Amino acid sequence: MSKVFYIFKDGDLYVKEGTFYFKNAEISVPIPVEQVMSFELHGGCNVSSGAFMLAGKHNIPIHIFDYYANYMGTYWPKEHYFSGDLTIKQSLVYSDIQKRLELARILVKGVENNMRAFLGHIEGDSMPFLKDNDLNDVKSIQDMMLIEARMRKDYYNRFDAMLPDGFKIDRREIRPPSNFGNSLISFGNTLLYTLIITAARKTSVNITIPFYHEPAAGRFALSLDLSEVFKPGIVDRFLYQIVKQGILQPNQVHFNEVGGGILLNENGKKIFMEYWDKWLVHTIFHKKLKRKVSHRHLLVLEMHKYAKHIEGIEKYDPIKIPDGD
Repeated sequence: MSKVFYIFKDGDLYVKEGTFYFKNAEISVPIPVEQVMSFELHGGCNVSSGAFMLAGKHNIPIHIFDYYANYMGTYWPKEHYFSGDLTIKQSLVYSDIQKRLELARILVKGVENNMRAFLGHIEGDSMPFLKDNDLNDVKSIQDMMLIEARMRKDYYNRFDAMLPDGFKIDRREIRPPSNFGNSLISFGNTLLYTLIITAARKTSVNITIPFYHEPAAGRFALSLDLSEVFKPGIVDRFLYQIVKQGILQPNQVHFNEVGGGILLNENGKKIFMEYWDKWLVHTIFHKKLKRKVSHRHLLVLEMHKYAKHIEGIEKYDPIKIPDGD
């Protein structure tokens, strides 16, 4: 079974006899290609041309992060499932404001459903963030984003009340995250973004063409769109569990103060990734499919659902987690 390989140390990623190797002064580790879903490079890792070629041959993306865990970019292998027809249809949706607004309403309502599902799962309270007519009369994507921002502020206030004192968010901050709670949310959201990019490799969806966020050079904007659905049910649920269980501690054992912000150190990242990988293979019962599906595979299914909407086959209905319908 393939998986994500995380590399935190300086060293070299190269190929020998059809096998990836990571090597530095301390270790030399073979990484069989059939075991690799993607690479995430969080250290000063040098990648050989042979490694790029082998990754391209086997449809393996390589995600690159800087020292501060900021996403820098992805080596995107040659398209295996590219559909020019679907790309044109996605572009037509983006250029039609009414179709964009329709999808944006569906998305924001789906985000609210996931916020309520998560908080209700923990608190037993799923009070709504939106009124019935909040989204009906919105005329622009910008106004829709303002509604979502207010909703998310209320959500984080409620989420904050559930967290241990050392991991309180206070208010959502990104660059740089000023406390331990914000640091974990930012790191988790970044990993979710790259997971969706990797999931897109298994579909014909063009993730450079969004419907909610604006397209921009150097980013996969549809990944930003769809990640909003999964943040409460995948990232926030995971973070809640690891801090409540004391797996990560708000101190210098797992975090460092860097550049005026708080970031996970190497030890903290390793622990985070160890439990994150377990969380991604955790399964929930999918009511529509009538079988258990891993958190990771839910991302691929969401891509396919979005493609069906664009094709006019079936209206997009964002997944709700932990409900699983």
